[in-house]
Amino acid sequence: MGSKILVVFKVFPEGPDEVASVKEGVKGVKAGEFKDLKAEPLAFGLEVIKVAYVIPDKTDGAMEALETAVKGVKGVNQVEVEAVTLL
Repeated sequence: MGSKILVVFKVFPEGPDEVASVKEGVKGVKAGEFKDLKAEPLAFGLEVIKVAYVIPDKTDGAMEALETAVKGVKGVNQVEVEAVTLL
């Protein structure tokens, strides 16, 4: 069995009204194995959503495909990679 990578994204919803739908949307991303989700207050009622996925280590394009899939969730304004670690 190959090694795996844990990737944590900071996901910024377009506005406070999109937080709940973005939380549900990122859980359904199929480009990686969903592991965890936490919402943290940001400012002016906005929350940043930290979401973690596991992807295979040696698969070309897996990280890019996962980031693209997360960015494609309805209501997502911006996505940043917060952490990447080998499991």
